[in-house]
Amino acid sequence: MINHKLITALLIPMLLIPMAGFGYAHWTDSVTKQIKMHVGCFEVEIKTYKILSPWDDELIERWPSDDELEAMDGTSTIWFSTHIFPGWYAWVGFIIQNQGMFPARVDAPTYEVEDPNNIWTWFIHDEYYYGPWPRNDVPKGIYDHVFVQSKKHLGEPLPPNAVPPPPPGNVPPPIYLEVYNEIAGPTSKDSMVMWIFLKLREDCPITPPFYIKISITVTATLAIP
Repeated sequence: MINHKLITALLIPMLLIPMAGFGYAHWTDSVTKQIKMHVGCFEVEIKTYKILSPWDDELIERWPSDDELEAMDGTSTIWFSTHIFPGWYAWVGFIIQNQGMFPARVDAPTYEVEDPNNIWTWFIHDEYYYGPWPRNDVPKGIYDHVFVQSKKHLGEPLPPNAVPPPPPGNVPPPIYLEVYNEIAGPTSKDSMVMWIFLKLREDCPITPPFYIKISITVTATLAIP
């Protein structure tokens, strides 16, 4: 005699198991589709930079090199390392461009320091901001023609039209950089210059020699409300 109640009790779990698996797979697939999305971003990067010091620039190791930076098509961070002494200083200049899909505002950069002697607290760092200008239209007197007199070449003339840093015409941050696109074309003001003055104070009481590695990162925020 067939026990219908027993068969029913066995069939119900067997039916529920594949249905539960199907329902779970269907639910998770729906959730996955709901959370997938594509968003635009803003991309403010250093297109070129240089380090000017009255001492031997060959002692300064830096990354990326000019060739590396060109191959990368820009970066948001550079670093350099060198041995320094009280009174040492350098000027670091940047051309910065907005290469993203949204306008952006550029403000004070951030610094990260590898400093085994803990001398960063004795550093002076000042930032100077210039622009904005259309792409590839930065005035030469703001970047290209800016030089310092090398200790090796005291008394020798500087290049024609040389401008000592900081060049005139700096403006307060943040600097608003527009979007470069086909509609705005070459008139969009998406480029700027920043100069940074770095100096180890003469009254630094820590005994040399000093080795320091400084990383500088461009800081930008989305300009859309």
